[in-house]
Amino acid sequence: MLFEHKVEMDLTAGRTALVLVDIQNDFLTDGGKYFVMIEELMKSNNVNANLETLLQTAKDHDYPVFMSPHYFFPHDHKGKTRLSPMEDLALHGGVVARQSPLHTDDLPGGGADVPERFKKYMEDENTTIVSRHVTYAPTNDLAYLLRRRKIETVIMAGPVANLCLEDHMRNLIREGFETVMVRDAVAAAANEEGAGYDAAMINWRFMANAVWNTEETVRRMIETAKTPATV
Repeated sequence: MLFEHKVEMDLTAGRTALVLVDIQNDFLTDGGKYFVMIEELMKSNNVNANLETLLQTAKDHDYPVFMSPHYFFPHDHKGKTRLSPMEDLALHGGVVARQSPLHTDDLPGGGADVPERFKKYMEDENTTIVSRHVTYAPTNDLAYLLRRRKIETVIMAGPVANLCLEDHMRNLIREGFETVMVRDAVAAAANEEGAGYDAAMINWRFMANAVWNTEETVRRMIETAKTPATV
């Protein structure tokens, strides 16, 4: 029997935030160390343009923005346990690598930096850059900081749909948040078993409260912003 059940999903003004994961050069920019694995989907889904549309809408209508970055530091190479294949490739391939957690000298323009086209949306007091996540999960302060803003619903997007983004989604679901996933503001790598994007879409359809495209998400964000905000 085909699963076709859906639930009604609405956004609530004052209780909804845009949560982005891995908005960094190595994932989103031509020549990025991870971008080469997702380039085709990045372009066919128009991911960067859709991410920018979501950010612009959030700024225009006063939605808080949260971004969870992925970094690797030199001490990460000292781990003793075996890594998963993708994490091993990323760590030893220099994806989002940084020289030190104590300074940012190497960050500007590097693979771990936020792409220039998105910085103007993120360098303000209504954007929260949380601490780094390790492996795929949000092993950081994301849920805590969302709760500090009394957020209940998260709109989620980012370039690694089936790994980092999905793990963030799963963790936020366990934390009691409602999740809306934006299907054309994401990408994913593929392997010999199939497409990571398809795996994400299948899982999200079962697990997320809603899976919308950018157009639908923006329409609902604008409509919701016209209603009185819950304080």
